Amino acid sequence: MAAALAVATGVAASCRSIPGRGPSARAPRPDGNAVVQAATLAAVTPPVIRVGILTDVPRASVGADWGVIVKGAAPDGTAVNVTVQRATFLPSTPGTAGPLRLVETGQEIASAALFPANADQDLSVDGLAYRGLLEVRPAGTGGLTVINVLNLEDYLRGVVPNELSPQSFPQLEALKAQAVAARTYALRNRGQFEAKGYDICATPACQVYRGRSSEHPLTDQAVEETRGIIASYRGNLINALYTSTCGGHTEDAVNIFEGEHEVPYLAGVACLPERSAWDIVRTTASPRGFGEGDRGLNRDAALLIALGVLEPGSYSAAALEGPATDQDLRHWVKGLAAALRREGCEAAGDGPVTRRGAFFHHLVTGLCWDKREKLMGPEDTSYLLQVEDRGDLAGEGETLAAALLMQDGIVQPHSDNTLRPSAPVTRAEAVSILARAALRAGPPDLLDGEFRSASAAGLGVQRGEELETHPLAPDVRLFRSLDGSVQAPSELILESGEKVRFVLHEGQVSFLEVQQSLMGASADRDSRYYRWEVRMTPGEIASAAARYGTVGAVRDVVPLRLGVSGRVVEMAIRGSDGEMVIKGLKVRWALGLRENLFVVDREMDGAGGVGRFIFTGKGWGHGVGLCQVGAAGMAQAGSRFESILTHYYTGVRLGLAR
Repeated sequence: MAAALAVATGVAASCRSIPGRGPSARAPRPDGNAVVQAATLAAVTPPVIRVGILTDVPRASVGADWGVIVKGAAPDGTAVNVTVQRATFLPSTPGTAGPLRLVETGQEIASAALFPANADQDLSVDGLAYRGLLEVRPAGTGGLTVINVLNLEDYLRGVVPNELSPQSFPQLEALKAQAVAARTYALRNRGQFEAKGYDICATPACQVYRGRSSEHPLTDQAVEETRGIIASYRGNLINALYTSTCGGHTEDAVNIFEGEHEVPYLAGVACLPERSAWDIVRTTASPRGFGEGDRGLNRDAALLIALGVLEPGSYSAAALEGPATDQDLRHWVKGLAAALRREGCEAAGDGPVTRRGAFFHHLVTGLCWDKREKLMGPEDTSYLLQVEDRGDLAGEGETLAAALLMQDGIVQPHSDNTLRPSAPVTRAEAVSILARAALRAGPPDLLDGEFRSASAAGLGVQRGEELETHPLAPDVRLFRSLDGSVQAPSELILESGEKVRFVLHEGQVSFLEVQQSLMGASADRDSRYYRWEVRMTPGEIASAAARYGTVGAVRDVVPLRLGVSGRVVEMAIRGSDGEMVIKGLKVRWALGLRENLFVVDREMDGAGGVGRFIFTGKGWGHGVGLCQVGAAGMAQAGSRFESILTHYYTGVRLGLAR
């Protein structure tokens, strides 16, 4: 499957770590294979793992800067030991099981062990570098298989960044949790593919492994700082399954994987930060005086008061009613310039600035922003000012000012596509414009950080590498931004790691705003797959589910049983020719959905049937075990890797592998 998060999500395939069935029965190997395997195992520091990086392929090319040593045995038992710049292997007889041919020398080889001619160099396979050594052997289907033989910890360095991207999720404790899970999974499932000559595959069916080429310093650190640590349950290694995005709650393994017995440590749990990550901040100030529609103005006035631009008495809807005076506007612009602590500029013009257009010009020149004309392209002003009343702007100064303020998002056209430059400026309009200008410019006293704690000592905030604590003013103005919608509560419930913006005035926090998510409190809410919607016609459902059977024309899709997380763990597809019941992981596969966690709506057609099924769901993957994006969220909230692992794997112990 494709990798998730782009973050872009940065989390590799959502169905990796599906339960294995344990090592398969040992199959007899040709003597050549045994000799080759012994040679590579003897040259690698234990614990050793054998990874099938290419399986049943028609050819493979192995190289190293100073050449490749090829050791093995010919079909007749004769030893092969040659050095070539690059070793290219093909089946001697394509399509049939049998010996390989080394293209560079023309020799037939039963199987081969590959070493770099210079021990300090890496071998590369089709352009990707790998630590350790390589084996090439025939595959039973007529192709060939390339196996990377290396130390377990080196293997993990090529797994962890592909399972949880350090670029998208740089939280070290989450990466350490991923390293322990991956190490445990590898040891528990080592030998699963023994009949094919290797221990574990390199794809999402096991764990995504891309060798040295994908290593990253942060994930290297995570592997090193957890070296040898594994998770066990009652003395045995756990099957450390993990999923990309669990949608707020993981599921019992027995409900997802058919044929599995109940596994106590793979029980469904809520995907939430630890309760210790939550704090409450209260204020003695009251937001009263502003109506429900004034919440944004409420925040704007509070911000400007905290910055010293407005007088404290301005904090009420009544104080901001009516037109602004020339004196008000000039005083406020000077106050904003002082709050920004930038070089002063003389505002243009001696006339009144109570017209909107004149106020635009006065604000831009008073903040020295008219110099930004040099950053405007030749046609930018005309392009931006496609408004119905552009002709009402008085001269080039007002025109340029309006364009500059629009470009920075400080001024926006009204719903009728006008700027109304000839209208008088109201006090409320001026406050909103000045607040947006302040946010755009970034006054030194307006600080950003990540919330860490709130206590009698004050507000704990992470800013860069520093953890700062600042006293909270008793009447601190509190605001909560939910995806841009601003509320003014009397108390804030804050989670460690949330983004906050605050004003530090005379050594105290007088203004505090937290950015929170409409997705709720789940630790994996930042995944772009946390919430999704898919629309399918009955015909598309019939086609997707055909691998499991047919029901004729699909008439309905009905969830029959839900798991502890709300996932659909048993579903009926009903059609003109009968009903098909599907269980567990097959539910999402039959519908082609990202997860089993969904609800079904029906869009009816004109004939009384279903025209389209609408699946609204959450998450990506099988939903069992460690939630990878949730782990990042827990780490962001301050959890250590041990807490993350024991949260998702119920009742496990962490310790060094024996």
